Amino acid sequence: MRIQTLLSLGIVVLVLSLAGVQARAEDKTAKVTGTFTVPKELDSIQAQVVEIRLYKIHPMIADKSADLVELVEFKDFAHAKGVETKKEFVIGAKAKLDPEMKYYLTLFILKDGQRTHMGQVPGKFLITVLTQGNPDTVAITVKKVR
Repeated sequence: MRIQTLLSLGIVVLVLSLAGVQARAEDKTAKVTGTFTVPKELDSIQAQVVEIRLYKIHPMIADKSADLVELVEFKDFAHAKGVETKKEFVIGAKAKLDPEMKYYLTLFILKDGQRTHMGQVPGKFLITVLTQGNPDTVAITVKKVR
């Protein structure tokens, strides 16, 4: 009788803790914080727009395009050659995180709507964030588009 009571109590505790984990996951936002750095070696940039986009896509559906979660822009962005330029950003804080989805960022610097520079994370092709073991904080390096 005592073992049954302990087992029942253990099951109740497990169910309640799993419910708490599920509730916390549902309350989590798609917030990503980060910095982007323009190396001092890059030529000067004057009055351009930095565009950072957060996308989500279902990892198991190949023929569906990604959905834009949020767009952040820094207008009149400038960088002086010889001095490293570093800027912080936050994106996705108002969006609810969907743990089933894959999330990624893009960063482009635009001049007259044309991409002149892009962001990358060393060693990665895509700047993946948030789900599937990816971080919610990123450090992006800017390079010139060829």
